[in-house]
Amino acid sequence: MMKLLFKFILPALLLPVCAMAQSNYKPGYVVTSKGDTLRGTINVKDWSSNPTDINFQDQSGVKNYTVADIKYFSVLNISYQRYAGKISVDETNLQRLSNGVDSSKKEDIVFLKIEQKGPKVVLFSYTDNIKTRFFIGDNQAGSIDELLYRIYFVPDRGTQTHNENGYVPQLYALAQKYNDRLEELKREIEKSAYNLDDLKSISAKINGMGSDKADYGSATAIRFFVGASANVSRYAFSGDSPFNNPPSKTSVSPLFSIGANIYTNPDVDKFVLRGEFSVTTGSYNSRVDIYYNSPNSLQGNYSFKQVIFSFNPQAIYNFYNTKAFKFYGDAGLAINIVKNSGNVMHNNDLNRDSRNYLTLNSNFFSGSVKAGIVLSDKIDIGITYVLSTSVTDNVKGGALPNMGNSNNYSLNLSGIRAGINYIFK
Repeated sequence: MMKLLFKFILPALLLPVCAMAQSNYKPGYVVTSKGDTLRGTINVKDWSSNPTDINFQDQSGVKNYTVADIKYFSVLNISYQRYAGKISVDETNLQRLSNGVDSSKKEDIVFLKIEQKGPKVVLFSYTDNIKTRFFIGDNQAGSIDELLYRIYFVPDRGTQTHNENGYVPQLYALAQKYNDRLEELKREIEKSAYNLDDLKSISAKINGMGSDKADYGSATAIRFFVGASANVSRYAFSGDSPFNNPPSKTSVSPLFSIGANIYTNPDVDKFVLRGEFSVTTGSYNSRVDIYYNSPNSLQGNYSFKQVIFSFNPQAIYNFYNTKAFKFYGDAGLAINIVKNSGNVMHNNDLNRDSRNYLTLNSNFFSGSVKAGIVLSDKIDIGITYVLSTSVTDNVKGGALPNMGNSNNYSLNLSGIRAGINYIFK
């Protein structure tokens, strides 16, 4: 089984090294510092922080543009606008808060991401390695200002913190300027948190839009799937086994699964979170020598069956990523709930059954790694290796009959699964 694993997964994991620099050019345009609009394609990346430059391609070739070269670019409904001005640098991470107010700022030129826009105001975001900030643009005044939010430790008060919601009066001033339904909007502003959902809703209402259904790109998307696999389970004893040299056994059974893929940035589709529920079975049935710490052993037959229900959160990375073909690696940690049956030792010499012979776990954790491909953005084919984990609880079960205090053994389960998922649009 391990040879099969390495034959499939190792070459698969080596292949993506050549594809790590894969480009993802999508239709878009840039506006240069001189005001010229250039149409072509832009290499879209998984921008966890605001980009500092982009690669733009047209009939003349590929060119790299920075904030010094362009004042705007748009691709896949994602738009960034150049901003030159003050940016706060105080921390909002609770692990790194300042003691007392930190109002420090820096002068910089950056790309702000457009989060909501209308005839009166535009909401922007800017994320770097310090924090995420939000900016508001007043179209009539032609200005852009950071929406201020600070949190810091109160001096001489230990871990007590204080929040300064400077963005509240800023938004209220714009609401007074542009919105007739002031009292209703004022209440929403006062209750708002410094996050995208709240600020986007307020920005849309200042613009007189009620709610904004426009696609600004990079929204989280969820797609559901169903799947079926061939599951090859391997049971193997380790340690001071209750049997004399017990054989390992393999069982083959179907596995059925349902779940959802969460695409944190579907425009790029590099990183995916998956939640998967599955059900499968496994069994052990073998002739064994019953070992009772004596030179002689009795012949018997030990068997059990398991129905295994699993919830398996996974992280997926698409090394090669196009709509027609994807190649990915996957790692997960499953929570398994088990219904055990059988668990009988039949003593052939005495023609007697000993039930619940081993203490089988009713639940256990297991890790997995997977490699696979996705065809046409909906057919997911992969092979999974389930890492070995114990399905027995020897401490809880204590020693077996006539074995003294010896319980230093484990019955381990590992497996390989090959299967297919259908991902719904």
